[in-house]
Amino acid sequence: MKYANLFVFVVLWFCSPKSVSEPAFDELSISRLNQQIKNNTVTYQQVTQYYLKRIEHYNSRLNAVISVNPNAISQAKAADDAFKNGRLLGPLHGVPVLIKDNIDTRFLPTTGGSLALINNRPKQNADVVQQLLDAGAIILGKTNLSELANFKSTKSRSGYSGVGGQTANPYNLTMTPCGSSSGSAVSIAANLALVSLGTETDGSILCPSAFNGVVGFKPTLSHISQRGVIPIAHSQDTVGPIGRTVADVASVYQVLSKRHAKADAAITLAKKRIGVITTLNGFNQYGDAEFKWVLKTLKQQGVEVIENIPFEHIEQVYQSEFEILKYEFKQGMDDYLAKQTSEKQISNVAELAAYYKTQDDAHELISLAIDTTSKPRYELAKSTIDKHAKAQLKTIFEKYQLDAIIAPTMGAPWQIDPINGDRFSGSSTTLAAVSGYPSLTLPIGMKHGLPLAVSLFTLSGDDSELLYLAAEVEKLMPKRISPTL
Repeated sequence: MKYANLFVFVVLWFCSPKSVSEPAFDELSISRLNQQIKNNTVTYQQVTQYYLKRIEHYNSRLNAVISVNPNAISQAKAADDAFKNGRLLGPLHGVPVLIKDNIDTRFLPTTGGSLALINNRPKQNADVVQQLLDAGAIILGKTNLSELANFKSTKSRSGYSGVGGQTANPYNLTMTPCGSSSGSAVSIAANLALVSLGTETDGSILCPSAFNGVVGFKPTLSHISQRGVIPIAHSQDTVGPIGRTVADVASVYQVLSKRHAKADAAITLAKKRIGVITTLNGFNQYGDAEFKWVLKTLKQQGVEVIENIPFEHIEQVYQSEFEILKYEFKQGMDDYLAKQTSEKQISNVAELAAYYKTQDDAHELISLAIDTTSKPRYELAKSTIDKHAKAQLKTIFEKYQLDAIIAPTMGAPWQIDPINGDRFSGSSTTLAAVSGYPSLTLPIGMKHGLPLAVSLFTLSGDDSELLYLAAEVEKLMPKRISPTL
């Protein structure tokens, strides 16, 4: 934990908010921020200082933020000056954002949570960071994560990194925040930023968003640039937004993807067809009653819910996914380290593994990736995914004429265990992840003081349709309960 605040810079608090719980800024959304700015009741500098103050006050307990941007206040002042002069910097003008620390920034190190990359100071911003800046966003800093996005050890624990320490769930500090985008989700749940960026290979946006009561969106593969992001597997990796509302994540998605994703006022749930795949629900005894309530609520709105849809060969999908991740990790990480690391301490995966060996730090997944060199096995795994995931899902959507598939996002949460690591009881994230399909999780209420969530996903490229649908479902769900800190 001694590294938890290694890069947290000292910020001078001019004209700071009176408290760390300012009603004008609590549970802030992009639309509400824009309205308050238009009404001249707040400034971008005040909002930015509010979030920085909350980071200063709460981060020692949450470990959600690894580093604070020393330029955040100057960016906010520039947003205020531009607004006063009648000029908008872009569609995210003055919106305070946190970024997962596996995404390159010129102004802060990009560590992936690993002490092996502590001196990784990229020469360029990742494409998504530059897009945020060009859209007028204010970068508050970078968030903690499961080390190397959780591709390091089978006994890793979600939200822990050597640089940032253990990220805590703000609803119960002893419970998992899930990972790997733990800091990105926790920071939004705890109102440390307005929106954040996470990354997902399989569940790394959806799981932490679900367990922290926020909205997480994994776009269609390739809709958002991956240049400048520490990789796991190019066939599944994507950046995605996390926010407190579907509208907020849609606004960020639109900027990063350059695709239209605004809410459609004309959409209704009546006559929509939503499917339930048995395999994606069987793990969910913990939230079964709540999931049934969601289905009942959708039916009352005229949704045609098609239940008990079969899915075959799910185990082969899981096995093939792991084979692909192992094979693609080495190639992708070698390329990233060779091109992005400005101080060549670690320049390839072999050197990364050697570093962990000298630290007596478990890294068997990295070692497996180094040893996985069989291209025929890799090609067979890709063929299996094409046949048993992508093609089968497409057939299901066509056969049942579905607009989306719905499922519980995760099984039961668990206590943080530094000895044995995570204890996943199941999730519904894999089929969308391996297929490159868009998926979104949103909260549906609370159980035992912790959030519950469902996920929706649809076919590749139907991101806007999914966001429209999710926005309508969101209206039917209980109001989000923010954590008591």
